[in-house]
Amino acid sequence: MSMQVKMLSEQAYEVSGLSIRDIQRQKFCVFNLEATGVQVDTERIIQIGAVYMDSSGVNSEEAFSTYIKPAKPISQEIETLTGIYNGDVENAPRLEEVYGQFLDFAEGCILVTHAGYEFDLPLLQRECLRQSLAVPTNPCIDTKALFTYLHPEVEDIISTDFLLNYYGLDSKGMQRHDALGESLLIGQIFLEMLRELESIKIEHLQFSDPVTVKRFKLPPLSNRPESSKYQRRFPAPTGQQRSLFLSIIVLFLLTASLTGLVDMLTFRLRWNGHLSGNGNPAMLVVFLLIPLYIALLYLMGMTFRNFFHEKMKDGWYSSGIITFLIVMAGVLGFFAYGYYRHIFKGLGGGPENLDSALFRWGYWNQYTNTAYINILTYSLGLVCSMIAGYVAAWFNRKKQD
Repeated sequence: MSMQVKMLSEQAYEVSGLSIRDIQRQKFCVFNLEATGVQVDTERIIQIGAVYMDSSGVNSEEAFSTYIKPAKPISQEIETLTGIYNGDVENAPRLEEVYGQFLDFAEGCILVTHAGYEFDLPLLQRECLRQSLAVPTNPCIDTKALFTYLHPEVEDIISTDFLLNYYGLDSKGMQRHDALGESLLIGQIFLEMLRELESIKIEHLQFSDPVTVKRFKLPPLSNRPESSKYQRRFPAPTGQQRSLFLSIIVLFLLTASLTGLVDMLTFRLRWNGHLSGNGNPAMLVVFLLIPLYIALLYLMGMTFRNFFHEKMKDGWYSSGIITFLIVMAGVLGFFAYGYYRHIFKGLGGGPENLDSALFRWGYWNQYTNTAYINILTYSLGLVCSMIAGYVAAWFNRKKQD
């Protein structure tokens, strides 16, 4: 009789027909899957982790671990729970590209999992069905079902934490909700169960009678602590991102200052609002300004391209980037306002100050023309770089789809 798993309700399932002979002599492959969500019918695998073990211990030196690029985005709640973000799996292989490697790794082994009868195995079977892949035929032991078999008197839901506490195991240094980290933990738990089976003289594991197992209950992800939400929305930037942000800030402040300096030298402004000399020195500043400004536009365009590209697939660092850009846009607006107010009016004077050769508000002359074009070109260039970033992201996403 082959093993059968029958879902009785939302609260329990039944296992029958599990039979493993000479269990202490077997080689095991402990595996774990992480997915885009908890509904096996609709979610997709995002990570596979597996390790070898036998009755002597867990072989952490020889392991299998890979991210999987799913066919749907990872929800923000799952990002918070697992620490796996859409950006982590964007360039990962698809399941059909690495599934054969996992089968080769597990070949000849008995699979071991936790909550696998209710989640990992059904999820894997559905993914295999979608991709026309072979379903694993290895026998599989679920530590939840095995513990219930050994301790039918326990009425608790058998979670990983419950088993860690029951067997007095320490999970320090293990990465939780990571497929490989969970596999290592499950391996330690199963090792204790093997010792328990040995102590009660069970050589051949046999579920002669059906074993009823309580299904896991995942707390509402929306009720996670606020600190976790903050960490999700604003994950720590990478070194490359920090360098990018710093470069944009430095170039923005430098080019904005040089733009103002061009006007100051062009008009030879003095604080009394009059002009003096000629503006030839401004050309030297222009030659310095142009390459710096082009570099700023390029970095701005690339930043917005990355932002919109990630946003289109529910990206993992979108919030941090957009917040930075909003703040920078606010700084730009504040700068423009101050530029107009203090340069145009404070130095140049208003219409009542007809002695000033600069910015007679009722006239359009070479000075007003130059100043307006300078600040307008600077601002429009940044806006255009943002639009270009969006267009590039849109075309890239269309090409991938």
